[in-house]
Amino acid sequence: MAVGCDGCGTQGVPLAKVSLGRDFFGGVYDRLTPALDTAPAWYCPACSQVKRMQVDFRLIRNAWRDQRGGAPSPLDDPAACRHALDRLCDIAARLDRTGPRADTLLGAGEVAALVKEMNGIAGC
Repeated sequence: MAVGCDGCGTQGVPLAKVSLGRDFFGGVYDRLTPALDTAPAWYCPACSQVKRMQVDFRLIRNAWRDQRGGAPSPLDDPAACRHALDRLCDIAARLDRTGPRADTLLGAGEVAALVKEMNGIAGC
């Protein structure tokens, strides 16, 4: 049985595991530790880029929810909030270029909705 990309299903291409690095807010992103990665996934180069955007989107969305709920958030700093909004706009533009293939990992509508919400709040 051939193994394909967990994002789009493409077979016969090099696959990579998005596993190490720093997340959007500078925290360590580690999916190599077996105890932390109970369902390893492998991605083609195009889906690897979208997966990284998905990770950033989720971190920003969660920080935004924390801030809106009154909890401490990295977005309490207006510069960090502006940087996050810029990253979301970059993600939206890249998803527009990637097309429907990316929708299996991150929907452009989700990103657009968060951009609109964050744009509507003063201080960000």
